[in-house]
Amino acid sequence: MIRFRTFRNSDPPLLADLWRSASLGPLAMQPMSTALLETAVFSKPYFDRHGLIVAYDEKQIVGFAHAAFGPNADRSALDHSTGSIVMLVVPPQPDEPAIAAGLIERARGYLHQQGASTVLAGGGPHLGGFYLGLYGGADLPGILDSSPTMQQSFLSQGFTPSDRIAVMRRTVAGYRPPIDRVQVNLRRTTQLTAIDEPDRRSWWEAALTTGVCLRRYDLKTRDASVVASALFWDMQPMAAACGIAAAGLLDLCVVPRRRREGLGHYLLAEAMHDLASEGVGVVEAHAPASKVAISSLLKKLGFETACFGTVYAEPSDAANSSSVSGDAVSAEPSPA
Repeated sequence: MIRFRTFRNSDPPLLADLWRSASLGPLAMQPMSTALLETAVFSKPYFDRHGLIVAYDEKQIVGFAHAAFGPNADRSALDHSTGSIVMLVVPPQPDEPAIAAGLIERARGYLHQQGASTVLAGGGPHLGGFYLGLYGGADLPGILDSSPTMQQSFLSQGFTPSDRIAVMRRTVAGYRPPIDRVQVNLRRTTQLTAIDEPDRRSWWEAALTTGVCLRRYDLKTRDASVVASALFWDMQPMAAACGIAAAGLLDLCVVPRRRREGLGHYLLAEAMHDLASEGVGVVEAHAPASKVAISSLLKKLGFETACFGTVYAEPSDAANSSSVSGDAVSAEPSPA
């Protein structure tokens, strides 16, 4: 009989074993280890053991789901109005559909009990600060098409596609920024600075990127005002496992009053040139279909789509039906 409980401190080695045996696709870090999960998941200050639901039978753990929240508007705390089931891991087995359904039901129940009025499946930009570097590349891209079983698990529970995220890449070895009148003018009127290990700009950014090597590029006017910035990270450990040096774009910001002036294009082009000069071979960025501007910009810079992921949404009438009965997640003493 399959039972369910919340995370225990003794679980990490078992969850790493489970991950290694699951069919998560080529953009899932393998081989998984306890240390990697500790860095990207369990050590985060917003990790809540009640949001990580474990399925087990008489002999072993057979699956887990992880439900979490993203940040509020100023990234100073969690926003409990929208939650997401950011990970679902169930290795191939005869009871796989039933195990996945049970995990999803309980993860949804946890999110609603914590105040979520919107429940999604699959992490995305600014949602679910876990598994960076372990699944999806530069950021969480929802549920990848290369994880079809995970996608089907949510579809079978009534979830529907909410957003489509393109994982886009560009080889930058020998890259040269484009030269035109706009670029020449911006080079003359602005200054680009590269900052390694910059001060984190919010509680959320500090928590998400602890242990991650960052580089931020700031574009400043002559009066030293920052008009655009781009934040990249060294995509470890996945890049090393693939034998490449890769940088992932985590954030791109242009001040509203200076948009549509080519600043984002110029900034990314100069940043890629600088990264290439230091040995980076590939730059990766994610482009949600809901943000047409970033997709268009990346295509202009020569990025190509490597794969897609999907963020799914719970049916609008599901909030009242997803509460979990008191014995659905087995009672247990607090972990040691």
